[in-house]
Amino acid sequence: MHWIDWTILLGMTAVICVVAYQTRKYTRSVADFLAANRCAGKYVLGVADGIAGLGAITVVGFFEMYYKAGFSAVWWGAMMMPFGLIIALSGWVQYRYRETRVLTMAQFMEMRYSRRFRIFAGIMSFFSGIINFGIFPAVGGRFFQYFCGLPPYPVSLGFAEIDLTFAAIMAVLLTISLAFTFMGGQIAVIVTDFVQGAFSNIAFFVLAVYILFFRFDWSTMLEAFSAAPADASLINPAHSSGTENFSASYFLVGLFGAFLNAMAWQGSQGYFGCATTPHAARMGRVVGQLRPLVQNTAIVLLVLAAYTFLHHASFAQDALGAEQVLDGINSETIRGQQTVTVALAHLLPTGLLGLLAAVMFAAFVSTHDTYLHSWGSIFIQDVLLPIRLMIRGDDTPISEKTHMKMLRYSILGVALFIFLFSLFFSQQQDILMFFALTGTFYLGWAGWAICGGLYWSRGTTPGVWAAALTGLALSIGGWFITYHWDTFRAFLEALNPALWTKAENGWPDLAGDKCPINAQILFFWSMLITGIVYVVVSLLSGKDPFNMDRMLHRGSYAVEGGEQPVRGWRALKMDHKFALDDKILYVASLIYTLAIFAVFIVLTVVFTVFGIDFGDGFWGVLWYWYALGTVLGGGVILVWLTWGGIRDLRRLFRDLSRVRRNASDDGTVVAGQALADLESVDTGENDRSTNGKKE
Repeated sequence: MHWIDWTILLGMTAVICVVAYQTRKYTRSVADFLAANRCAGKYVLGVADGIAGLGAITVVGFFEMYYKAGFSAVWWGAMMMPFGLIIALSGWVQYRYRETRVLTMAQFMEMRYSRRFRIFAGIMSFFSGIINFGIFPAVGGRFFQYFCGLPPYPVSLGFAEIDLTFAAIMAVLLTISLAFTFMGGQIAVIVTDFVQGAFSNIAFFVLAVYILFFRFDWSTMLEAFSAAPADASLINPAHSSGTENFSASYFLVGLFGAFLNAMAWQGSQGYFGCATTPHAARMGRVVGQLRPLVQNTAIVLLVLAAYTFLHHASFAQDALGAEQVLDGINSETIRGQQTVTVALAHLLPTGLLGLLAAVMFAAFVSTHDTYLHSWGSIFIQDVLLPIRLMIRGDDTPISEKTHMKMLRYSILGVALFIFLFSLFFSQQQDILMFFALTGTFYLGWAGWAICGGLYWSRGTTPGVWAAALTGLALSIGGWFITYHWDTFRAFLEALNPALWTKAENGWPDLAGDKCPINAQILFFWSMLITGIVYVVVSLLSGKDPFNMDRMLHRGSYAVEGGEQPVRGWRALKMDHKFALDDKILYVASLIYTLAIFAVFIVLTVVFTVFGIDFGDGFWGVLWYWYALGTVLGGGVILVWLTWGGIRDLRRLFRDLSRVRRNASDDGTVVAGQALADLESVDTGENDRSTNGKKE
């Protein structure tokens, strides 16, 4: 990279370091550290939570997916759009979770089920999370090593060989992320993530405009796409059945999981309880539906630009340098991960190289500080402290100072673990497939525990235990057959040789080197089976229904206004809580989503049911106008969200400077209720404000 590129990258680093340092004075309690004392507005939530979910590893994962599937992946992903909008507009899970006023998801598990199950859920969430998190530094570190052209420095440790350059990059990036989390907890995380999210939105807009209007002619890109296999088209979804791992079935499973596992994954759980009100939490999800408009299109365009650069004859000479670098990567998995990265490093001009590097730095840090905070907090809040209370036999909490110190030590431990895991673990799958496989340990059953616990008063503790243990057994089996397929294949062959005759019995091809059933399909079956177990055992073991009003602070238990929210489909309607900007965001989300979904439904029916092939020429024109519309329309949206976020930041700092801290608001549960709620009842006080101030 040129010195101009390094200046952009270092400038971005300096800005967010200063911002993080300024937040430390607001972190004075456990509720501050864990949930920004419930003072965050919808724009800050929508932008910050969005960039927290878009880590450097996620971008590289999208690089892998779109390099194989291109716009066909965008097409099949469109089936999820209206359902994501329904989840956001209805406040599905998010609204009721915020009503519980818990600080972590496993705290909810104790209030709804039992302390023992909270500990189990905390352990499984933590274990699944840190294994999943374990490859984040590796993927991000390799991106910067290959993108910046930093040479390897291999060193043998006797039992393994490591690259000191790679290790140093990871160490620097993790240290910055760790420092942010230490300084201000969730307050520092949410503020720095917002700044990085606002910057990334602008940068993605610039990169998309460059690819679309200045770097490549669209017809040239379409010519390059013809190099893709006939049944794995990059632009024609009717010819995408042969796309490895990312065909329509991948997105169908994702659709089911999006509903069931809404908020189940705990990587960004610090954001779950940050909203000023349940309505603000709901609107934060709506903002999150509009925020990635430019981002998603920009990533696809960058990937397809890299594909064009490597496959079109016009760029054969320019691409030699990139091909030489790729040829030098011995691991097929790592080469697949870094193909787009290396190509972009050779095709982007000075200035835009630095801009993309700054975006990836923001993506790396925003996800790592969020995940470090979440997994470190979960270990203390949902594993260690509940075990301590159970062993002691009483509910005496630890001092706030000790509590904060334990949280920071735990976060440091997570950072050390993921550094070592990334340094020595050998990844064998696409990133998104690895996510699906590791997530199964927890997500295969957690959605039923959460949705059942929030919406079904008949869900029982025996039911959730049965579902969780079933899900754990299925996930261990899935992990084994994925990573030890040779052993399992030999067992199947000895058990029944007829299984190898695919044409006669319709089974998948078992003769290959990889498991023929990918992690996403294994994930689906785990969710389905555990759901059946949860419902059946709950019905068999249930007696009296659970007191939902007390848990959700409704009726006589109300602490935040006491309004009874609407139920069912009426939850999708706008009510008196919607301000003018809420209504504009709502309508804009509705129009955009339904328009895209209508086109998806009509054309999909035509080419699947009636067998009409529109041809690549039609799809090429369609995708050009789609890219143009989303980039220009998204540019307007990002201005709106950035301005709203700046306003929310001012309110956040104002409220944090005024809020009355409650030392008992630390996640402790006594007799199925939060300790803070019990103390409020004992003193005759009701916390009816939106941020914790007493009326």
